[in-house]
Amino acid sequence: MLLARINPVAKRIATPALGSVRTLVNKATIIGRVGQDAELTNIAEKTVVHFSVATSENHKDAEGNLVKMTHWHRIVSWDQKKNTYLSERVKKGDLVFVEGPIHYKSYTTKDGSERHLTEIALRGFQALSPKEQQ
Repeated sequence: MLLARINPVAKRIATPALGSVRTLVNKATIIGRVGQDAELTNIAEKTVVHFSVATSENHKDAEGNLVKMTHWHRIVSWDQKKNTYLSERVKKGDLVFVEGPIHYKSYTTKDGSERHLTEIALRGFQALSPKEQQ
């Protein structure tokens, strides 16, 4: 299994019996293509990296036609040690594995409209293959 090779912890995860859950989990695991080169920005003397990853799924509609759906996931890294590496190496089209908790944020723009943002806070990262190797 690909996930077990990428993340050895995945092999050890077992579904606990009902009623024995001791911790709650907020973790997204994504394998997909990078949508744009990673962008490094400075916020309050810290570096932040943002990039997006696309995943897709296929299904048939009511008429039996194959429909491909693409989902975009916003990835953010606050890890000061990883950010330079990510900003130099994460390029559009690369196949990557990312994991981390999902964060939901809301904010109000200058014109008074409310915006909602969903992002995955990067905890685990693995470059699977650059676009040139495909």
